Amino acid sequence: MVSFLFGAAVNLLALQSPQTDRRPKSSTAESYGKLLGWLDDTFPNSFVNGAIKIAPSDMGGHGAFATEDISEGDLLLSIPREACITSSVVLNDEDTGKAFQTLMKKAGPGSFTVSLAGYLAKEYLCYIEGQDVLFGPYLATLPWKRDINGQEHALFWTDDEVEEYLEGSLCYRESADLRSEVKLAKRILNSVIGPSVLKARGEWEEEKPLIPFLEFTKPPPAAITEPVSKLGRAVTGAFVILLTRAFDDEFDSDIEGEDAECLIPVLDMLNHNAEPSVTYRTNDKGTVEVKARRDIASGEEIYNRYREEEEMKMPYHRFFSRFGFVPGINEPIRNLLLDKSSIFFTKRREI
Repeated sequence: MVSFLFGAAVNLLALQSPQTDRRPKSSTAESYGKLLGWLDDTFPNSFVNGAIKIAPSDMGGHGAFATEDISEGDLLLSIPREACITSSVVLNDEDTGKAFQTLMKKAGPGSFTVSLAGYLAKEYLCYIEGQDVLFGPYLATLPWKRDINGQEHALFWTDDEVEEYLEGSLCYRESADLRSEVKLAKRILNSVIGPSVLKARGEWEEEKPLIPFLEFTKPPPAAITEPVSKLGRAVTGAFVILLTRAFDDEFDSDIEGEDAECLIPVLDMLNHNAEPSVTYRTNDKGTVEVKARRDIASGEEIYNRYREEEEMKMPYHRFFSRFGFVPGINEPIRNLLLDKSSIFFTKRREI
């Protein structure tokens, strides 16, 4: 995950938020049930161990739990490459793939993260409008808004909340910079994914060819100059999803010159623990295989470890900036901020 989304590309573009969900509302349990059913029905090579269930977690939101004793080395999940949202999916998307490719050619470091966020937001907004979207049942389980699945993140906060809680803290500058970069991404993505969203809503009129039956005489689409309703909120949610759930993608990446990321359904449901109970690897076909790292007792929550290579050198306040939580702390983050906890504020020495 890149720390800054654009790098030198901040000066690149000066381009210019979902409608009320029309799909029936489902409970969280129903949504996760649909996710597992979708995975099984759509990707026959996928595998979810029958000893796993998704249920409410004491850490907030939902997590994965063992329904019976699991032995070290047991296969828990097998998620094929085609079930993951990867660079190939984003850059070859029928509606916006070429636009994302152009963006990446013109923009600097972080442009793939922007493209991936745009793809997620576009697909989600089209899905809730009733379109048949491949990853729809997976997208429906992701934290698009604050408090969904216990998700908290400064990107969801208002400007006033940021000033009230974060001003003077160790994570104020990083959070403010990240919010600025996402704001710029919204302006860029409004023109890239806006037409697809408006089409899904029946609000976009296709240009007709100047000469009937000759498609190449069709005028270019009109530029979108106004913000598309609620698109910005979806883009914010997409960035929170990427910051908190994306995995480094080291298999067959289409990205040159920057680290690619991907989303891996179900694996990203596992909560964080410094002593994880799973290990995972990507095999030579791109399938992600998740196995028990140790024996797991029936009823025990199953944990992953986020960014293991960074954790030992990542201060707790940066864990909040990145993931929206502080490891091992169950007290509401806002209480810690109001109390000027040493996690977030440097203590001045008394004279």
